[in-house]
Amino acid sequence: MTYTLQAVENSAEKASLIRRLRTGALIVIFASVLCGLLAWNEPHPVAVALAVLVGGAGILAIDIALAYRAVVRRSKG
Repeated sequence: MTYTLQAVENSAEKASLIRRLRTGALIVIFASVLCGLLAWNEPHPVAVALAVLVGGAGILAIDIALAYRAVVRRSKG
């Protein structure tokens, strides 16, 4: 069973998934920049920002994958 965006027939659900991805990406980027700035006095503030960025991207990927899978299953009936 493959999950492609073509399997989602409802354009409102596609728009919702894209909006969710865009919002999540902005939150992850903002959080990583903020954590890098807050950790500026630490020895490696860029490492802190990258750790938050990678962790946030992983969580976002899992969230989008689960939401997408639910939409595909719902669209198939």
